[in-house]
Amino acid sequence: MIRKNILKAALALSIALALIIPAAATNTETKTINALPSNYTTANRDIIFEDGFESYEDWLIEFPPWTCIDVNGDPTFGHSAYTWPHQYEPYAFIIFNPDTTTPPTTDVQMQPRTGDKYVAGFNDDNAGYTNDDWLITPQLSGSYEAVTFWAHSYSAQYNLERFTVCVSTTDTDPASFTMISPDPYVISPLEWTEYSYDLSSYSGQSIYIGIHMVSVDSWYLLIDDFEVTGSAGDVTPPVTTATLEGDMSGDVYTSDVTVTLSATDSGSGVNYTMYKIDGGSWTTYTATPFVVSGNGEHTVAFYSADIAGNIETEKSVVFTIEYPLEVTVKGGMGVSVIIKNVGSSPVLDVNWNISLTGGFSLKDKELSGTILQIPGNGEATKKLPVLGFGKTTITVTVNGVETTKEGFIFLFFVLGVK
Repeated sequence: MIRKNILKAALALSIALALIIPAAATNTETKTINALPSNYTTANRDIIFEDGFESYEDWLIEFPPWTCIDVNGDPTFGHSAYTWPHQYEPYAFIIFNPDTTTPPTTDVQMQPRTGDKYVAGFNDDNAGYTNDDWLITPQLSGSYEAVTFWAHSYSAQYNLERFTVCVSTTDTDPASFTMISPDPYVISPLEWTEYSYDLSSYSGQSIYIGIHMVSVDSWYLLIDDFEVTGSAGDVTPPVTTATLEGDMSGDVYTSDVTVTLSATDSGSGVNYTMYKIDGGSWTTYTATPFVVSGNGEHTVAFYSADIAGNIETEKSVVFTIEYPLEVTVKGGMGVSVIIKNVGSSPVLDVNWNISLTGGFSLKDKELSGTILQIPGNGEATKKLPVLGFGKTTITVTVNGVETTKEGFIFLFFVLGVK
């Protein structure tokens, strides 16, 4: 049932059964394990930062505003009875939803404490089965009381999970963290257990809180309902605005569009800004404008978070790009029309029509069609043959826009086009 080292598969059947059966026991909760001062009180406390991990897409291994650091970079273990995205790949932590494994699992030990999801850290598959993985909060500020979260080990078939809780006042480098949980590590039992640690000595400072998974020869650690309490000095999220730059005709852009995001925060300061284009992946904005290209309607979504952990409600801007088509009409052997795409992205489904009015002609005086694609900075040529005599008016229509020229038909030729 379990995907672990082949040497463990050689254990006697009676021992394996004795270890596996308790792992499926009813998942209960236990009392708080804390390291708080005796005068600690929960009265009138604010929530500076909290996360039940419900808002993230299933199976993410990077989920800002959290920072996940996989120091070892080794493959991870999984479960032979279920599959899920990124299973067995190297990562630190993953957004785990037991309802969307294949098949969905009813294993009591794999269920969240609340909601549908939690964060899971799976044991590394390396020579010593040692973990060195970090789950780190965004930078926080305020007058702190405590950090509280719930965790438990999945199984006792191998070793129970081990972790430490640490604080950094500078950055997310693992070397910058100081342990605030009992030395050398906490061993998490099979039941959901609440852990709380005093943060009052860090009040007034900007901090990161890290859960450092240091398990050895284990299976996986479950973490849910994370909360930092105290008195938040800043409870107002940042305000982000988007500026669009490009050539326009009416309310439509006729060129690529450069997008600049600007975020302000009057409290703790802006921590980061995120954006995505047309429903793609969220990307961290680095203060460098980015370019949106391509014919059609585009949506840029964005939001910012401040150092205190306040997250702005997602905003978006919607705009349309229609690259202009440059039309050139020439005479010679018939009428030649050159349609040039002056944009950097392809233009699709270009409708065109060439018609002649006046003069005497023995051939059709109109021709039309659709060009499936003109590549960026590319062109297409269409030609209307002639046979006749006399002055004529040449009308070229491309995507509804007319271009009119005068010329003279002489047998197979069109002369003096202007």
